[in-house]
Amino acid sequence: MACQYHPGKPDFHEGLKGWTCCKPREHSFDDFMEIKGCQLGLHSNEPKHNDDPFKADLTKYDDVLPEPQPENVAEAIAPPASAPKAPEPDFVDEDPAGIVVAAGAKCKRNDCNAVFESEERSHGAEQCQFHPGKVLFHEGNKGWTCCKPRATDFDEFMKIKGCVRGRHLFVGTQLADEIKAEKCRRDFYQMANDVIVSIYAKKIKRDVSSLEFGADSVRVHLVYGDGKVYDDTIHLYAEIDPAASSFEFLSTKAEIKLVKKAQVQWPTLEKDNA
Repeated sequence: MACQYHPGKPDFHEGLKGWTCCKPREHSFDDFMEIKGCQLGLHSNEPKHNDDPFKADLTKYDDVLPEPQPENVAEAIAPPASAPKAPEPDFVDEDPAGIVVAAGAKCKRNDCNAVFESEERSHGAEQCQFHPGKVLFHEGNKGWTCCKPRATDFDEFMKIKGCVRGRHLFVGTQLADEIKAEKCRRDFYQMANDVIVSIYAKKIKRDVSSLEFGADSVRVHLVYGDGKVYDDTIHLYAEIDPAASSFEFLSTKAEIKLVKKAQVQWPTLEKDNA
């Protein structure tokens, strides 16, 4: 399989994030990380910036900066100023007890790419190593608000390991609380062997959405937009081959390919409408 990558460098300017080699720009760091590579080529094990021998490691100076000295005796004996207000701890969301997680869902925590396998294997304590804070880019240094390590190079920043351990987050209480049941527009067309169904929903959250094929039905669960949810079971006009059928989540819709068990014309998509 060819390597799909960005030959350019990250370009963060006036709140927009993208790559110097292509046009897409995003406001969110998570959306920036989803921008697909704009070039195809061969895979390589060589570092991107192997020609830069002057990369500075600023992390070694985090704990050795000298304390500022007072300029005069009056300053030295002056009563200490009130202690600065401690920053509020970062909010760490958790999956609600008993939540149903779709197989293959990805962990939402920063710097964790774990995939849900089962409740026993994927929801244990201390399995997830992540950053609870936010991305912090300041004066050429890159890091996280929750810990001290800083890097000057983007690739080095991506290697900073999570500073906290806990349970994986596949759904979260925020998403569960914001769920709104919705109806989505859909249509279909067919060929001799296949029926193609489109369900229109923008920004489908792939890690928590799912489709299940039965012999004569399709169970659909889509989470999209700002927490909207579309749940439906489509009772099909005729039987299909579940193993050969497939689906794909696109930017504006879910596209479902149903492989007919018998090469007959379907007058409607659903049995009840026949």
